[in-house]
Amino acid sequence: MYRVLIPTDFSDNAWNAIHYATSLYKGEETIFYLLNSYSPNTISPGEVMASSAATKTLFDAVKSASLEGLDKSIEEIMAARPDPGHAFRAVSRFDYFVNAVVDVCEEEKIDMVVMGTMGASGLKEALIGSNTASLIGKIKVPLLAIPEDVKFRVPENIAFATDYGTEYREKNLQVFFHLADKFDAGIHVYHVMQKKEELSESHKAAKAKMEERFAGHRGEFYLLSETSLSTATRVFVQSRNIDMLCMVAKKHSFLHHLFGLSHTKDMCYHIDIPLLILQNDAG
Repeated sequence: MYRVLIPTDFSDNAWNAIHYATSLYKGEETIFYLLNSYSPNTISPGEVMASSAATKTLFDAVKSASLEGLDKSIEEIMAARPDPGHAFRAVSRFDYFVNAVVDVCEEEKIDMVVMGTMGASGLKEALIGSNTASLIGKIKVPLLAIPEDVKFRVPENIAFATDYGTEYREKNLQVFFHLADKFDAGIHVYHVMQKKEELSESHKAAKAKMEERFAGHRGEFYLLSETSLSTATRVFVQSRNIDMLCMVAKKHSFLHHLFGLSHTKDMCYHIDIPLLILQNDAG
């Protein structure tokens, strides 16, 4: 039994994430938790000065909208005759978005969070400054970000970016391998060096360890050099017909450099495939 959390604001992007997640777990017993959170930000400073009765009325209205939206969403899902192995739960929380997601992940023992991102024109724009970005480093489970308007297709090729300096959480790798093996996907592990040079001894040891861990799966290893990470990733994704990109979130990692925390010039990175983020620093 798998447990998947899908935050929703009832937008088209959220619906797209629901459709993608249910297709990804087709044929498997899965509980999907639809989460809608509404926070203290709902009330503006001026309204805080209003009477307690008026404040309660406002909160009641927002809470009602959340519950009704969730009920309607599940009604629409059930009307479409979902996979018989799929179950759906509605979760409405009065809390800030990140807090709500973190709490539900822990309470319901969630295996993966799936959510839509706005703007398929680029993951930098879609992630940084968004709810998706705010979850990076806050939750312990993998986060699958689905760009706007990207429909589900069987992931035949998955790119796995590595810096050969990361110890991967075994549980997160199991989620990754499960998806890859389910669809018999090729796993294309790549490492980028900005200068043409040999791998260090520590990197060679890490690579050997990864090759051992990836044995039994359809893994291939690549070394890309003399280019920036963003350019290498874009070309690699296009040339290998990649259907999903997997990266690891950790402090000072190349994921942060790729998505705006670096001052390098080559940050105009665009991609329109799902991004699976393995969390390594949370908790």
